[in-house]
Amino acid sequence: MSYLLAYNLVIAAITIALALVSIYNLRRFARMPSSKGLGVAPNETLVSILVPARNEERCIEACVRSLCEQDHKNTEVIVLNDASTDATGEILTRLAEEFPHLRVIEGAPLPNGWVGKSWACQQLSIQARGETLIFTDADTTHRPDMVRRARAYMTQNNIALFSLVPYQVLGSIGEHIVIPMVHVLYFAYLPNDLILQNKRVSLSAANGQFMCFTRDAYEKVGGHESVRSTLVEDVFLAKEVKRAGLRIALVDGTDAVECRMYTNAREVTEGFSKNFFPATNYNLPLTVLFLVHVLTTYVLPLPMAVYGFVIGDDRIMGLALLQLGLGALIRLLISKRFSMPWWHMFLQPLTGLWSTIIGVNSIRWAYSRTGSRWKGRSYDTKGQSHA
Repeated sequence: MSYLLAYNLVIAAITIALALVSIYNLRRFARMPSSKGLGVAPNETLVSILVPARNEERCIEACVRSLCEQDHKNTEVIVLNDASTDATGEILTRLAEEFPHLRVIEGAPLPNGWVGKSWACQQLSIQARGETLIFTDADTTHRPDMVRRARAYMTQNNIALFSLVPYQVLGSIGEHIVIPMVHVLYFAYLPNDLILQNKRVSLSAANGQFMCFTRDAYEKVGGHESVRSTLVEDVFLAKEVKRAGLRIALVDGTDAVECRMYTNAREVTEGFSKNFFPATNYNLPLTVLFLVHVLTTYVLPLPMAVYGFVIGDDRIMGLALLQLGLGALIRLLISKRFSMPWWHMFLQPLTGLWSTIIGVNSIRWAYSRTGSRWKGRSYDTKGQSHA
């Protein structure tokens, strides 16, 4: 057996395993409960909805309005204006006059050793009075029953923390190609049940676009201060909660929350470059290994199929086509589960290639003079901020 044939057999086996996990998750990925039949509790628990905002004039009004119009009446909405230089502050001031349960606070200067978002969230948590804390990004919008359904899910499953996979609003081709790679990681690499049922800290996942805590759990792990220096605060905070012996979950929230993360290819590339390398805690061998995996599993099967055809080796061509077909199946299942376009099934080689470029750029950023960059701030590998 040739080395090339053996290589293709290994990659095919890996892709089959990923496809099987995806098929399992198609039915087993946790969902938000329906609002039908939930009703309204006679003594509604106060829920604090907390939004960090830095230069969010594009989306902040839609986000805040959707939060202030929740049908769970006992809510407070607190937005922290994190030294915005655009019209964010003016928009928030106007909204605060319209909604009495909205509070706008101005963020304190960023301390050394803190990442901007974690510092903003920590300040928000100090101001919050609720027994349930919902942290959500300014680029999200929420259906009116979101809070009721979130509270019901936590109560029904005895959850200390859960986060949502929102419906992703995609516009530019860069968004369509790159953003669903996050869904591939959620969907093909980890049976969703294990996040909730297995106590191993490594089997944790979270999405910082929406994180819902009980106050007791949040305070038990030290809040955002416990992850103050990481750019990937969501995953590491979820690990802290699980390490404390509490239950966490990652839930399909596509019918409860929408998000427009980025609006063009440049924003997509820079946004994911900020997170890619930090997500492994700057573990260079692990990051490089994952990039090799992405290339070999999703990108190289296409040229490999062409090569097999040219040299007339049906076995190599067949295995490469199998890998491409399974990659397309994974994307098709994701499209079905998370309401994405069906034609995404043809994009996986491009998704893998662009993701690899982003990964390399993330490593380059981390070791550059300025470090990882986002929203006018730069961070080195120890989380030190440079304006």
